[in-house]
Formats: sequence, C-alpha cells, structure tokens
Amino acid sequence: MIIIIPLCIVIGFLAWRLRPRRLETRASRIALMVTISPPMVMAIMAVVFQLIHNAAGVISVAEAANTIFVAGLIFIGLGIMVLIAFALLRKKEIAKSIGFGLCISVFIIVIELGLLEWLGGV
Repeated sequence: MIIIIPLCIVIGFLAWRLRPRRLETRASRIALMVTISPPMVMAIMAVVFQLIHNAAGVISVAEAANTIFVAGLIFIGLGIMVLIAFALLRKKEIAKSIGFGLCISVFIIVIELGLLEWLGGV
C-alpha cells in the first residue's frame, strides 16, 4: 500500500499535463470515452461479482473478480498501444485525449484493486 500514494501523485500530474483543452474535437471526445469506458465497466463488474461472492457467505477474493480485474488491465495495455500508434501518426489531440483517459482508467483500476481487497478481507 506504500506505492499507492506516489502512484496517485504521478497519475494526477500526468492527468494535469494531458488534460483536454476547450477546443477539443469530436474525435478527441470519442477517444476519451472509448478509453475510459471499458475499464470502468470491468471495475463495476468485478465489484458486483465480489459482492455476490460475499453474499454467498464466503469472505475471500472471488476468482471471477480477479479475472475481470486482469481483463481491465489488458484494456489499459491496449490503450497504451493505441496511444503509441496515434502518437506515431502525429495525431496530437487524439493522443492527448487517450493519455488523459488512460490516467483516469489507471486511477479507476487502483481504486478497484483497493475495493476488491477490502471486500475480500485481505
């Protein structure tokens, strides 16, 4: 847990540097939403599966929740590869929007990890 605070500081700094401007294009908004949505959905699904697992009377981390958490991490990895592709194509505004979305996605994953561990009793 000692790494969480510096990680949140780095994520906050990167999010501040990559924040979208007022003159963002429609493509930038779509890139931002496409980057944030899959990890958000995965986080909600993992927490729901963990709550269902806890409601069954077993206090441990559910395997389904772990699998969904890893799927969310895979979406972040795919987002990084797409970010690199747009950066190489010199699509600056779209790349900045994807980077900002990845910062938010990583923050969501960190919160999800803490919540799953808390619900799992670890």
